[in-house]
Amino acid sequence: MYRFVMIEKEIIYFFSVFLILFNLVSLYFIVDLLSYDEIMGYFPNGKIKSDSPRNLAFILLVGCTSNLLFISVSLMVSIFFKPTREDLEPK
Repeated sequence: MYRFVMIEKEIIYFFSVFLILFNLVSLYFIVDLLSYDEIMGYFPNGKIKSDSPRNLAFILLVGCTSNLLFISVSLMVSIFFKPTREDLEPK
């Protein structure tokens, strides 16, 4: 039982670090998207569509930073409060 819990913890650590790195890369692209004033699109019939990506970028920024905060805090809690063998054995 104890060995299974330790393997599970390593898998959780790996995916948590992967998710943090993925969110940091996403954060880079979101900050880059904030620098755009307008995105233009051209339809086949010759019409032009333009849109400002700022509102979407702010929503993505809030979501990405909250993901980073939640994942970092939960990873720190799981690292600092490691269960011992006595905690896992039934009494």
